[in-house]
Amino acid sequence: MPGMLEGSIAVITGGSTGIGLATARCFAAEGARVFVIGRRAAELANAVAGMGASATGIQASSSDLGGAPDMTATIRPRPRGAP
Repeated sequence: MPGMLEGSIAVITGGSTGIGLATARCFAAEGARVFVIGRRAAELANAVAGMGASATGIQASSSDLGGAPDMTATIRPRPRGAP
């Protein structure tokens, strides 16, 4: 049975730890494609590894608007079947 969020895209800032990580895990478990944004590379890598193929980590600070174009390019929807 598909999850409640199957086919959805979720962007979680502060998703490497705490409530953000718990939220990202729940969304991934329900079938969403999850983009986790975090500042610390090691914590981000650990968080994403635990969520499987549906999660992508983006190392950035949501308080730094200079990284917004890079985040947007990474999150942009891909054609069906694309990795």
